[in-house]
Amino acid sequence: MLDNLRNSLQRIFSKIRGAPYIDEKVLDEIISDFVNTLIEADVNVDLAMEIGQRVRERVLQTKLPEGIPLNNLVMRILYDELVKLLGEKTFKFAIKPGKTNIVMLVGLQGSGKTTTAAKLANYLKKRGYKVGLICADTYRPGAYEQLKQLSESINVPFYGDPKGRDPIKIVKKGLKELKKLDIVIIDTAGRHKEEKNLINEMRKLAETIKPDEIILVIDGMIGQRAYDQSKAFAEATTIGSIIITKLDGSARGGGALAAAAATKAPIKFIGIGEKIDDLEAYVPQRFVSRLLGIPDPEFFTKLLEEVPKSIISGKFTLRDLLEYYENVANKRGVFDKIKDMVGIGGLSEKMIKKQISRQLAILKSMTKEELESPELLKDHSRVERIARGSGTSLIEVKRLLQQYDKMRKMIRALMRSRRLSKELALAKIMSGELDPAEIKRLLKGAA
Repeated sequence: MLDNLRNSLQRIFSKIRGAPYIDEKVLDEIISDFVNTLIEADVNVDLAMEIGQRVRERVLQTKLPEGIPLNNLVMRILYDELVKLLGEKTFKFAIKPGKTNIVMLVGLQGSGKTTTAAKLANYLKKRGYKVGLICADTYRPGAYEQLKQLSESINVPFYGDPKGRDPIKIVKKGLKELKKLDIVIIDTAGRHKEEKNLINEMRKLAETIKPDEIILVIDGMIGQRAYDQSKAFAEATTIGSIIITKLDGSARGGGALAAAAATKAPIKFIGIGEKIDDLEAYVPQRFVSRLLGIPDPEFFTKLLEEVPKSIISGKFTLRDLLEYYENVANKRGVFDKIKDMVGIGGLSEKMIKKQISRQLAILKSMTKEELESPELLKDHSRVERIARGSGTSLIEVKRLLQQYDKMRKMIRALMRSRRLSKELALAKIMSGELDPAEIKRLLKGAA
């Protein structure tokens, strides 16, 4: 999705996370890269520059909580500004029970409206609703056949009249035919002309059939021009929302999203591919997190949370290791990165997961005191108890303790040499960012 924008943003965030220290010069370089990335994604130049200036002011004016590196603050502010740019609110698709909900799609010709109508029907059907489609496009050759075939492919009721010329009559008859359904989606004709004609037709049809929701479908490839369409639509109706299509590869998709969001018209869905399932509810926080290569938006929420004393003091406990495995290492794609650190390189993913689960079992068999004070595990009887309780062996427990001791020394050295928080130091170690020579130097310095 938006490959160019995603790759550029991920490079910027990787640079921030890897920077040993961020001063004003490094900050200005980061902001310059960020602004250029937005402009390349077709975001309005003045808006991109304004965002860059706002980022700089916020970073320099924010007082950091004790123990949190500036890297975290910069990442959080950039994330916040991206979410604000692309629409802060999440808008739910409201379905009123006990009646046939009428949804009318409008849009310029070529915006992907007909395909989107079928995608939306499929999306709602999978969530348990009885959905039908009506073709009210009496202008475009093949519109009737296209929507009919799509409706058959997802097995939803369809109504249209290939010989009809009055869209209002077609819709009225179609609603009678499909009156027992929860939702009926109407695909209207698109236009090449200016938005005023589109809005007038929308008003005329809307006044007659009184839809519960009118959705404007916008082609994500039009970039900043989405602003004029969205603004005209938002001014014409208070019940409208937006679907932006073709966000699977368009370099201009960022501009379309930003322009639509700027009108305050709610973006409810985005099309992320050509397949019938490639439609998803638009959640700005989740969308931005995926762009940045971090699927969990909670990561950014926690960047500026109050830091426990153990982090400030540099004390890395077995509880920290347990929480890392539970919250991070069980996520997709992480096993491959950490396998060498935990001493299980060369195994298949299935075996890696099995070994990680055994290490988790060991950690969960420890008492609260043992997790907080690993020195208690010098007592052999405690180690024997943990091995029995976890269903593992003495060798496995001792190997885990050796690995923990190695990580503890490296984390302490990283915090001292790079001024990192404990959490960020652990992430660097486990992600495989450190080369063997640096690991050797860190362990030698920590000895």
